Amino acid sequence: MARAAIRLLSDAERALIHEQTLAVLAEVGIAFNTPAAIDLLEEAGAPVDREALTARLPRELVARCLKSTPTKVLLAARDPAHDVWLGDGSLSFTSDGTATYVIDDETGERREGTAEDLRSLMRLFDALPNIDYVWPTISARDLDPVTANLEIEAISFRSCAKHVQDEVRGPEYVAPLLEMFAAVAGAPVAERPVFSSINCTIAPLAHDGPMTEASIALARAGVPIVIMPMPQMGTTAPMSAAGTAVVTMAEMLSAVVLFQLAAPGCPLIASPEPAVADLRTGLYLCGAPEATLTALACVEMCKSYGLPTQGPGFGGDSKAADYQEGAEGVAAGLPGALVGADSLVGVATLDGAQATSLAKIVLDDDAAALVKQLVRELSFDAASCLMDDIRAVGPGGHFLARRSTRERRRDIWQPNVLRRGAFQSYRGRTLVDEALARARELLATHEVVPLSDETERHLDSVIAAFRAASR
Repeated sequence: MARAAIRLLSDAERALIHEQTLAVLAEVGIAFNTPAAIDLLEEAGAPVDREALTARLPRELVARCLKSTPTKVLLAARDPAHDVWLGDGSLSFTSDGTATYVIDDETGERREGTAEDLRSLMRLFDALPNIDYVWPTISARDLDPVTANLEIEAISFRSCAKHVQDEVRGPEYVAPLLEMFAAVAGAPVAERPVFSSINCTIAPLAHDGPMTEASIALARAGVPIVIMPMPQMGTTAPMSAAGTAVVTMAEMLSAVVLFQLAAPGCPLIASPEPAVADLRTGLYLCGAPEATLTALACVEMCKSYGLPTQGPGFGGDSKAADYQEGAEGVAAGLPGALVGADSLVGVATLDGAQATSLAKIVLDDDAAALVKQLVRELSFDAASCLMDDIRAVGPGGHFLARRSTRERRRDIWQPNVLRRGAFQSYRGRTLVDEALARARELLATHEVVPLSDETERHLDSVIAAFRAASR
């Protein structure tokens, strides 16, 4: 079977990045910023500085921890029909997360997102067929900060039956979240991991203490950990693709070592998300081609280590769901799929991952379907050449009446909103108009598989107990 693929790094370049990454880990070291991590690393024989909470990682330790990392990861959904396996050769897509703003596709106005927006977006993700699992896209500003990390997950599970992925910002949230996950899944999270936790490192070469402590506890409970370094070329990483790749991979491998020491064999997902800093404004650029190329190099490195990967996807820097946003998104997402990423993130956001819009989400779903088609397996064998049809039709004939044409017509991909057909049928309406109308129709008609009443009550009680204990 044929499958489209590209390769960015040569064997020599891959070996160079690997050696330079190991040199950073062994000679420069990593700030882990919590005694819990330093204890694990010291016990494993790594040289540590307890006062600075840093450690240097010998190459033998890195190699040993990479060997214990699973090559496939289950992202279970509360509806098993939506289960996703990363590392099985298929391509999946997930939404981007924690945006601040919602853009009105009709007026262009931007406002802060709310819990009600989050409910709507999660329902829309549930309805769209090519968004395979979800990262809550809006960080709702009207939620109680004390319980927001719990409430966002509860809203997401109630509004979407797919796997949920999000950040857990401190160890105090771990116990109530594990209780919530078990209630949603009907089983311990180690058996049905309905949630995966994003662990964002802090560039350059550091870990967030509270998030790291939470991730250690979650890894020990069987929650898949998504390691997401996000260095920015020119500010928190060197001003070169190679230098930024080395910083990204050093942070990546330092997290692999830590979590494998904490919970040997725990499921990990490599999600390298290097970016470029706009040195005129300081903004985070998602759509810069330099960021895409750096990310491709990092995805290739992660694949060479046998890590399931989540690569960059459709998030660009435009301020609306327009041509720029589509061009930047697919220019990043398609190469990520072609180098072999197991999943692509970035669906739903724009403006440097600061905002989302209903039309953007619907358009990204079609773009995801398009990319899946471009990297699917395709037959180039004797049977698929259809020589009998070619002989029967001959010069100047027509294949429309052939049985194979009728049987294979469904092999030709049909978009939901991207336009085909006659010009007259679309005259006077923009593509964004069409996407927004489809989003509104889905929100008006789509029914999410509900949680049981008992589970609903249990989620409420866990959040209420946490709120009371935090006062």
